[in-house]
Amino acid sequence: MGWVKQLAAHYPEASVPDLTSRQVLDFLIHLQNQRELASSTLNQALCSLRTLYRDHLGRSWKIWSKLKIKRSEPLPHVLTREEVARLLATFRDGRYRALFTLIYQCGLRLNEALHIRPTDINRSTLSLRIRHRHAKGGHERIVPLPAGLIERLRRFWMWHRNPDWLFPAPGRGWKGSGLSLRQALHDSRKPMSDSAAWMAFKIGKTQSGLDTQHDKLVIHTLRHSYATHMLEGGASIRQIAAYLGHRSLKPTLVYLHLTEVSEAKARAALGTLAGLNPAHNPR
Repeated sequence: MGWVKQLAAHYPEASVPDLTSRQVLDFLIHLQNQRELASSTLNQALCSLRTLYRDHLGRSWKIWSKLKIKRSEPLPHVLTREEVARLLATFRDGRYRALFTLIYQCGLRLNEALHIRPTDINRSTLSLRIRHRHAKGGHERIVPLPAGLIERLRRFWMWHRNPDWLFPAPGRGWKGSGLSLRQALHDSRKPMSDSAAWMAFKIGKTQSGLDTQHDKLVIHTLRHSYATHMLEGGASIRQIAAYLGHRSLKPTLVYLHLTEVSEAKARAALGTLAGLNPAHNPR
C-alpha cells in the first residue's frame, strides 16, 4: 500500500486504476534513475505494483520484465584458519565439536550434517555420502573425509552407537528420565534439531570472542570458510563446486574474490608462460 500511495503522489492529477502501463513503468524508472533506490527496494516496489495491476485489476501488462534490476550479491563472510580453530576449540561437548568440525572440514550445510547416518561414512574410500533428500536441490553427492575426522566421528559414534543417526537428539526430557546422555542418544530416533545446534553455536562464538569481531558469524560461515581455504590450498574450482553440491560454477566463483594469492605466486606463474624462458630463445 505504501508504494501505491507513492505512485498516486507521483501522478496527483490521475486516478491510480486509470494509469497506463507506460506511466507505471515511467514511475519505476524514476525510482531507479532519479531516486537511485537499492535493488531490493526497487524490486519491492515492482512486486507491489505488479500485484495491484495484474492480480487485483486484471491488467495483462508486459512492462514488468522491462525494468532491469541489478541485484548486488555481497561476498560471503569467512574466518581465517586460526579463527576456525579457535572457534572449534570452545565446544567442550563432543557432540557439537564433532558436528561443527564436520561442517567445516566437509563444507556441509547444517541440515546435511544433522541428517548424516553412520552408513553414509565410507572408511575405505575416506568419503561421505550426502543423501539427496537432505541436500539442497535434492542432488546426492560424495565428499572427501579427512582420515583424522573419520576417526573422531567413529569414536563419537562408538560412544553412543545410535543405529540411525550420527548426531541423534537426546530429547527434551532426558535429564529428568534418569537416563545418561549416552543412553538417551543411543535410544533416540530423531536427529539433533536445528535449534539445538544454533544454541550451541551461539554460546561457542561468544565464548571464543569472535562474536565481537564478526557480527555476521553464523554456522554457514564454516561452509564459506571451507571453500575459501580449499581454494587457497590449491583445490580446483570444479572440485570445490562438486564438493559443495553446486550444479554450476557460478555460485562457487564468488570464493575466488576471497582467496589470498600473493604477488610472488602470480609472478612465478607468469614466468612459466610459453616463450618467457631465455633458454628457449634462439637469439
